[in-house]
Amino acid sequence: MVLSVSNLDHPCSLVFKIAPSEPFAMFYTHSIYDAPVAEIFEPRSGSIFLKSVKTDSLAVSEYYGFEGIEPIQDINASLGPTFTVKVGMRQEQRLAVGEKTIDLRTIAKQGDRIRVSLDAVALPLYFLSSAIQYLKSHALITKG
Repeated sequence: MVLSVSNLDHPCSLVFKIAPSEPFAMFYTHSIYDAPVAEIFEPRSGSIFLKSVKTDSLAVSEYYGFEGIEPIQDINASLGPTFTVKVGMRQEQRLAVGEKTIDLRTIAKQGDRIRVSLDAVALPLYFLSSAIQYLKSHALITKG
């Protein structure tokens, strides 16, 4: 199973090997309240589940409609196999998968749409994609 992170507006993508039920996270600064937020996801049965949202900001909690004042809100909502986020104007947005963390701006510009999808993929295809990512990151081939 892999987690694919693709720029829908400018062709560029990353692929991460992920184990079933291995959590991954999206970290960002809320654009209105300028407060840090972490969304924790988990792949299950071919879908991506939003497990929880973490924030210390009461304003952000109210914005999302959370009723409690706890910094971690359990959600457990299925998003299906794919979700899309838009790269913000000035806010940092990072994706953490296992020990790897990427800033979404490494593959996108402000306003670009990023698709995060869960895919079943054959091991040889994963290795080919990893090799291409390595070559791109070392400027041995260009984006495109």
